[in-house]
Amino acid sequence: MILDDGGDLTNLIHQKHPEYLPGIYGLSEETTTGVHNLAKMLKAGTLKVAAINVNDSVTKSKFDNLYGIRESLPDGIKRATDIMIAGKVAVVCGFGDVGKGACASLRSFGARVIVTEIDPINALQAAMEGYEVKTLEEVAHLAQIVVTTTGCKDVVRGEHMLELPNDAIVCNVGHFDVEIDVKWLNANAVSKKTSEATG
Repeated sequence: MILDDGGDLTNLIHQKHPEYLPGIYGLSEETTTGVHNLAKMLKAGTLKVAAINVNDSVTKSKFDNLYGIRESLPDGIKRATDIMIAGKVAVVCGFGDVGKGACASLRSFGARVIVTEIDPINALQAAMEGYEVKTLEEVAHLAQIVVTTTGCKDVVRGEHMLELPNDAIVCNVGHFDVEIDVKWLNANAVSKKTSEATG
């Protein structure tokens, strides 16, 4: 049995070690990204074992995604940067279950939270919760903290990073690193330093 998070092990076994497949009776996947990967594999006919979608179970999507992020996001930011969140302008990209938890967490730490969201229903939910809903283009110049929660590619691109204040914190709470154009950032950074908080 494979217990997967993001599809990494599933892909590794199917693509590089198919000799193990006869001994694997099934797999479970706990992330939206991993479930999308499984759907692609199923459609292509390359998924060779039974798969259980744990991500869409109510206890995962409505509890772990929403409440788990409330604890892990501020912990990760504080461990990596050693900054105070209170008083900062935080932009959360996405208002799904993970985005909702991220917004609640940052607000509880005293941040002014702005939401970017392309889904009109989720955007309306954010507005009804009292968050400003804007595009990243409108608010990048204000964002001291940017958190991506969408699972989508190219949410924060070079043109956004050029508008961010100096020392802005940009982080992704999704499984893969496709939401932020880190390649562009590395190629265009004026200087690089390691935070004392991280060593």
